[in-house]
Amino acid sequence: MDPTTIGVDLNGGQRLTADLSTFLPNETLAAICCGLSPSVLAAVARVSPPFVAARPFVYIHILPADLHKLHIRWKSEHGAYYDPHFDIVLSNLSQAIGLAINLESLDLHLGLPSVPEHPTLTSLPFPATDASYRSLRRVSLSGIGPFAHNRLTHFLNSLPAARHLRLPDYHDQITLLPQALPSLISFSGSPRVAAAILPGRPVQSLVLIAQDYIPDLALSQMTLTSVPLRHLDLSSTLVTPTLLRNLSQSLNTVESLKVKLALRHTLHFAGIGLLAALSHLLGAFRNLSTLDLSPTHVDYTRLSDSAEELSLCRSWQNACPALQRVVFPSQTEWTLQEDDNTWLSVLVGESQRRPAFYSSKKFLGS
Repeated sequence: MDPTTIGVDLNGGQRLTADLSTFLPNETLAAICCGLSPSVLAAVARVSPPFVAARPFVYIHILPADLHKLHIRWKSEHGAYYDPHFDIVLSNLSQAIGLAINLESLDLHLGLPSVPEHPTLTSLPFPATDASYRSLRRVSLSGIGPFAHNRLTHFLNSLPAARHLRLPDYHDQITLLPQALPSLISFSGSPRVAAAILPGRPVQSLVLIAQDYIPDLALSQMTLTSVPLRHLDLSSTLVTPTLLRNLSQSLNTVESLKVKLALRHTLHFAGIGLLAALSHLLGAFRNLSTLDLSPTHVDYTRLSDSAEELSLCRSWQNACPALQRVVFPSQTEWTLQEDDNTWLSVLVGESQRRPAFYSSKKFLGS
């Protein structure tokens, strides 16, 4: 029998089956669940929607100090107006974070706009606590609404073990203590925030989220990491040739580069052969071993040309002797075989390699 139903024996030997919610209101279900063990409660709460009343009893057995991972991703509808009930939820969440001093991973995406559009806008009140999150290694904060700058700074200053930090929709100026985030190895966010966070820290991987312009001052600040920057992801930025030139002059230590080129309409008419002109820019990346152009969208119906891609690989290899892997907008990956210095291609997602001049018969950008 379906676990969401209940059977009742009638006098005539018949059996009536009905949904539990018809017979048991939430109050009755809550009274039943009150005496169950945490493990049984967890199993009951997962059975079906009528048992949602069991969930509060599951939560009361979880102490904030026992939490190791807190991941919340909401598609919120509260961004356009003030909701006092939702504010209470956010306040309770803030208190829980303030007490969860043993967290190892915190990922919050609440769907709230980061720019205040109304006099009273719902947002997450960041915990004002002196606690130090000594185990917290991964932090991702987005869609949490506009929040006090000093609250965020105070929180980031209390993360001695943080290795990965994502602030994709935070764009204000931030100033941290010199000793803050001593273990940070990767950052994702706006150029302005990256320029404030990277100097003096061992960041090796950087994801920049911008339009098509990054100030030279911000780029110069990003070069001040305590170790060379090795991985640069620009898949969330429209990269023009001018921006790529500036990047090659400042962040030329990167070994892997992921780029979304702002050449959609140009490539539409000229084809990828036009990318040969990038050779002199790529040559400045002296350690570049991986070039990923897969985020570049090309909106046209011309077939992918393996010969053109192979020619580009050879041209770029001459400019970048360390280059060993290239992914094109066609999603075709080319890898250098060092034993005979030849390039072999494979369509991303396929397990078998293809001969170098294989015609993929697919559309670029598909």
